[in-house]
Amino acid sequence: MNQKTVHPGTARDRKRARFQPKPSEKPHRRSPIVFVLGAVLVLLVAVGMALALGKSPVADTGLAGPSAATGQSSQPSSPSVKAATVGHAPYPVVQAENGAVRLPLATFDDGKAHYYTYVHNGKPVEFFILKSADGAVRAAFNACDVCYPFKKGYRQEGDEVVCNNCGRRFPANQINVVQGGCNPAPLDRSVDSDTLLIRAEDLAAGVKYF
Repeated sequence: MNQKTVHPGTARDRKRARFQPKPSEKPHRRSPIVFVLGAVLVLLVAVGMALALGKSPVADTGLAGPSAATGQSSQPSSPSVKAATVGHAPYPVVQAENGAVRLPLATFDDGKAHYYTYVHNGKPVEFFILKSADGAVRAAFNACDVCYPFKKGYRQEGDEVVCNNCGRRFPANQINVVQGGCNPAPLDRSVDSDTLLIRAEDLAAGVKYF
């Protein structure tokens, strides 16, 4: 007696089996090169954006005073001029006109020490100017008769300037008054209306400190 072959499972299972991939069929996989090309494309876009941001222009804010904490100017100097003292970027370069450097007197109303560089025969000479609490605008080389060989200069802390080499402190209102020893070497200056004048020959005399 012939018997009919009975397939296991329900009619739904048999219908589902018709649409299942055969064992010999392998699922389609993307080639690894697609992922590599995608990663390279993303990298190129990122590099391009970084270069574009790096070339954005920076506004020139003019000569600005240094930070009281670091003694550094917020504006870079000429790349051809090196700092005369250690630990900072070159201070802004000033030039003499008709034998004198002229700076707006109002620059120093903030009471902070403003550092500058004057170049004499290719050599940088650093000096700073500040307005002390008594209202006088004072100027000195960024060096003294004792510690100048170490080329560390001075920093400002409140109403005092501090030697970066030996740590001695000097009242700001004594600059241009007391000289010698570790006091900041004084620099002659004069006031003409709203302008501070420092003679080029006086600045050139400071080459010996740097």
